[in-house]
Order: sequence, then structure tokens, then C-alpha cells
Amino acid sequence: MDGLIKTLIKPDWDDNPKRSEILHAANLLQVGEFQLIQLAYKIWYKEDLPENKVSKIFSEYMITGIIPIWVTSYARDILKLDRANVLDSYNEKYHVYDHEFGKKIDNEQQRRRRGIFYALIIGFVFAASHYMAANYAEEPAGFYPPYIEKRVVYPELYKDKGYGWELKD
Repeated sequence: MDGLIKTLIKPDWDDNPKRSEILHAANLLQVGEFQLIQLAYKIWYKEDLPENKVSKIFSEYMITGIIPIWVTSYARDILKLDRANVLDSYNEKYHVYDHEFGKKIDNEQQRRRRGIFYALIIGFVFAASHYMAANYAEEPAGFYPPYIEKRVVYPELYKDKGYGWELKD
């Protein structure tokens, strides 16, 4: 739990100092760790990361904590550029694998339409969840989510007559 709090306060923190370097470099470039690994592979081997190696390298990195030397080297180069105040994190060469990089909403009407669309989605999900809770939950123990049925929270109020739960008299 202590690690979670530290991570929430400082997102580029990790127990492993080498991994902290990679997290910090990824945050500086405003890319994910996986994209940083792809960039490092491309710089080190002068080719894109092959599909057959992607899951192996990333799972070794995430699960076992094995960090390839070329990723560490690339992350340290990024950190050096940042310390020298010459890092341009908006340069397109760092966002080769970020397909939405540079896309902007040009006009106010498009921005408004997108905002209304997202508000409608949120409203629909909210209304649908309350409708389902009101109509499909037997009797909620409380008004607010999670909608746990009253018979689960207060089993002493119910008895089993062999064919289902019923309220005691």
C-alpha cells in the first residue's frame, strides 16, 4: 500500500531505481513505457521492434523486471538531454508510435460536439445503471452503489423455504 501512495504522489517512482529511470524518461517524452521500449529498440537496432518479440520483451520488463540494456541506455540518453535543457518532447521522432500525436480539434463547433457526445455517453451509462439497479436488483440495501441486495446484507431477515428467499413474518 505504501508503494501505491508513493506512485500516486510521484508517478515516475518505482522500487527498482533502473525502472524509475525508464518511467521518468517516458514521462518526460509523454509516452508510455511500451512506446519508450519501442523507441529504444528502433534506435539500438535500427529497425522496428518485431511482432514476435513484443510480448516477450514487454512481459519480461513488466512481470520479472528484466530491463534490456538498450532500454536503460536510451532512457539515460533522454535524461541527459533533459538535464542539458535540450530535450524537445514534442518532436515527432519521439511519437512515431503515438498515432494521435499532433491531432488537434480545429474549431469550436467540433470541440462542442465532442463534449456533448461524451456528456451523453456518461449520462446514458448513469441512467442505465440506475435503471438496471432499480428493476433487476431484488431490494437494494441502500440507495448508492454498489447495489447489494438486502438479503445479502441482512440475511437474518430472510429464511429459506426450499424454493427461494422469503421475508420472515
